[in-house]
Amino acid sequence: MSDAARHPRVLDLPRDERGLATTRVALRRVQELLPEFLVDLVTGADADGLVVPLDGGVDAAAAAALAVDAVGAEDVLGLITPAGLTDEATASTAEAVAEMLGIEHRRLQLQPVVAAFQEVVGEAGGPADDLVATDNAVERFRTAVAYYVANRRNALVVGPVNRTDRLLGSATKYGETGVDCFLFGDLYRTEVRALARAMDLPVEMLDGTPRRGPHEPDDAAELGVDAEAVDRALRLHVDEGRDAGAVADRLGIDRSVVTRLADWCAATRHKRHQPPKPSTNR
Repeated sequence: MSDAARHPRVLDLPRDERGLATTRVALRRVQELLPEFLVDLVTGADADGLVVPLDGGVDAAAAAALAVDAVGAEDVLGLITPAGLTDEATASTAEAVAEMLGIEHRRLQLQPVVAAFQEVVGEAGGPADDLVATDNAVERFRTAVAYYVANRRNALVVGPVNRTDRLLGSATKYGETGVDCFLFGDLYRTEVRALARAMDLPVEMLDGTPRRGPHEPDDAAELGVDAEAVDRALRLHVDEGRDAGAVADRLGIDRSVVTRLADWCAATRHKRHQPPKPSTNR
């Protein structure tokens, strides 16, 4: 039996009346499908376990819980990598999640790495105080650390980035996108949050804000709509191929909101695909 036959795509799950997979039936199926996906991944790579970056957020906690369902708590490592004082609260939450799930966890402080990097860049004549560039560098340091730890353990790195953040380019290229799988690559933010609730995770204590650097805008706030409206608009426009006007009419939002979301998806396409080659230019 093919993988497609055994593991139907999350995109094919039953939807609620407004297009998202948040029904009880859909969430129950996701809880079956995603651990099976992880088991196949580990088996195919002849790996010994999974590494899950924990950041105190809903997505990471749900990913870790599903990893435990897949391979058992003894073969899951939660990796916590604060890079400054502003990360300490979420790092403590991440530790609490790891303890709740009964998984081994490591807290590695990246501030010395960031400071050394900024010193080297400054000495080379670069803009060491570029905040966005530094945020992106920090995410890439986290990826390097995750793969170092995974290499030592013969493990795979699970990416908790959801479909909304992938489509809008909210995940750093070669940072959060540098993983062995996008466990929630077919699930929107609203769906992952509903999944976390269905799994009895402490959603209220977790950071439910959209993934973005501290110096990047909140897409929902900038567009003047709620986060669920963003997900529903993306679902209708990207997955169902409806035009901006049809999506706006269906959701009762301004057409400009859908247009801007479409523009963001197009502008960040390079983050979701392999680098182009001259032979294909794709």
